[in-house]
Amino acid sequence: MAGLILRPHGRLGNHILQWVTAQTLVAAVPGLQLFNYDLPLWGHCAKGYAKRQPFLPAIRAQDSDLSLIAQLMRDREMPLGRLSCMVLQADAWGDPERFRQMLPLSRSAAQTAGPDEILLNVRADEILKARHPDYGPLPLGFYHAVLNQTGLKPVFMGQLGDDSYSQLLRSHFPSARFLPSQGVQGDFDAIRRARHVALSVSTFSWAAGWLSQAETIHMPLLGFYNPQQRPDISLIPRQDDRFRYYGFAPRRWTASADQQAALLSSDAPPLLNANEIAQLRQAAHVSRQAAQSEDNARLIRSAQSSRPFVPLLDWLYRRS
Repeated sequence: MAGLILRPHGRLGNHILQWVTAQTLVAAVPGLQLFNYDLPLWGHCAKGYAKRQPFLPAIRAQDSDLSLIAQLMRDREMPLGRLSCMVLQADAWGDPERFRQMLPLSRSAAQTAGPDEILLNVRADEILKARHPDYGPLPLGFYHAVLNQTGLKPVFMGQLGDDSYSQLLRSHFPSARFLPSQGVQGDFDAIRRARHVALSVSTFSWAAGWLSQAETIHMPLLGFYNPQQRPDISLIPRQDDRFRYYGFAPRRWTASADQQAALLSSDAPPLLNANEIAQLRQAAHVSRQAAQSEDNARLIRSAQSSRPFVPLLDWLYRRS
């Protein structure tokens, strides 16, 4: 029987998408058991191993080849491994309906946008301070583009407070509704229950939008969403026509004075067509081919070298 040890990091969105990756492998590897994950909002928890497991084969690239990994596990070439990242490849996960069933909405009705409104999710908090270059707040132009495109009324929801970015949104969209936070599950469900959604640059926001049954999901290709900036990440599902993509140049968020000033720009980013999205995908694929081949070879070598010692490593790292 094969086993996969998860190593969660970050917040809820990261945990969900890593677990989704692991469940994708469960569907491809008969009898695969998962360990070391914790999604208490849905009652999905499993321990079993120490937090760190050196010497075990590690899945650590965001574009790791899940089909290769499944084959190694089915063939017992890699009976025990660790999932150190999320593997952010939406096409590999397939239809979100399976995961909607596994991560159901709570019974409490979260306050959300109405049928003539669009829920604009806001990520602020620590990212305003440039904690990670692939995140960062959205310029006002994105919201203007979405509202002009849809004709819907704006409802802002998320990490809204007394910070400068929240004040900026309130001053530039005085007629909008601003929903107070309803807690982690309430905010996640609010996105999932909305008919129309605009995402922030956040795994939390993307996961909730993907799991929703929204009619339209408006997504800024900024930060880690942008294939030009992160060609190893693909959160642009091929078969999901709910998504609308808005083009941005690569931006590594440093919270500089120039970047802060650029947030005030009302210039609307372009709504990308299918051909433009296909070109972005292809360019990202070409740029990552060598790195993917190298990572595949590394994983195969690691699996081969560790396989004779799996019983010992299993005993060493397992926790009752």
